[in-house]
Amino acid sequence: MKILAPLRGSSEVEALASAGADEFYCGLTPPGWAATQGGSWAHRRNPRSAGVPDVADLERIVALAGDRPVYATLNAPSYRASAIPLLVDFGRRLLEEVGVRALIVAETELLLALAEAGLARRVHVSSLATCRNRGTALFYRDLGASRIILPRHLTLREIESLGVEGVELEAFVLNDGCVFEEGLCATTHALGTFCLADGEAPAGSPALPVWQGPGGGGAIPEEALERYAFWKWTLDNCGCGTSRGFPLGPCGLCALPRLAAADVVSLKVVGREASLERKEASVRLVAQALRRVEAGGGREAVREATIALRGARGLCEGARLCYYPDAWEGEETSRGRGRRAC
Repeated sequence: MKILAPLRGSSEVEALASAGADEFYCGLTPPGWAATQGGSWAHRRNPRSAGVPDVADLERIVALAGDRPVYATLNAPSYRASAIPLLVDFGRRLLEEVGVRALIVAETELLLALAEAGLARRVHVSSLATCRNRGTALFYRDLGASRIILPRHLTLREIESLGVEGVELEAFVLNDGCVFEEGLCATTHALGTFCLADGEAPAGSPALPVWQGPGGGGAIPEEALERYAFWKWTLDNCGCGTSRGFPLGPCGLCALPRLAAADVVSLKVVGREASLERKEASVRLVAQALRRVEAGGGREAVREATIALRGARGLCEGARLCYYPDAWEGEETSRGRGRRAC
């Protein structure tokens, strides 16, 4: 398995490669985009905080990466019709002139247009395309895509059931959770991550749903609200917290043995907009876990090695941070308990 690291500039390449990155991904807005597309984004992430500054810097990234492939995102959830030919031309330039190895694409019309242009084998299907089952994976494979990036909320059992030959699988392994299924969320973060906010609902908003838990209906219990608030906090990287210099937040390291057995080839570290220090620490954390797996270690060996580096045993035990809590099938987990539980 390879470690896929995020970039927002050429100055980060050497440090992340030294930390253990095998692949890189980044985003770049096409030149002249605003003239025809206004303020819309060409990517899922804010180009000002997460994007490569220009084509020249992307060329430097490719040169510095050497044999390590670089992938470019064109993965906004939707585009105006006028954007599709522009993006196809820009994507071809990135592939054929700049040296980018593949394009990360979410929107169906763009994916079909790239396939018609003969570029499908240079496409990675974004997690925003929401490939959740074998039938969808077969569709993207038959369309010609070379890799599918699996959504965050797939369980290990669901990943293991895909069983599709002829297309690579990439899975999330560290940082940045999502409250919703991202590919089915029609918003961007342009107005902030409202799904993580704890403020009061605006006047005129629908009332909170009536609790229908054990014992019948009524007001939502305080314990349930605390558990939900804690869950959102972990998805938001524990308030962007760190422990011993390593990031806290969603983590799939204990699942590496099963991801390897499921033929996942790439482990995605999230956080293009993060500081270089945070990205470097993230890659180092994944690299040590991967070395443990390659030496024959199982999930417990990976967890203990991770805790030895990162600490935060109370968050790690009970699957509180787990991307894949079913890595601990048969054991009681605490994912989503109230903040007092840790």
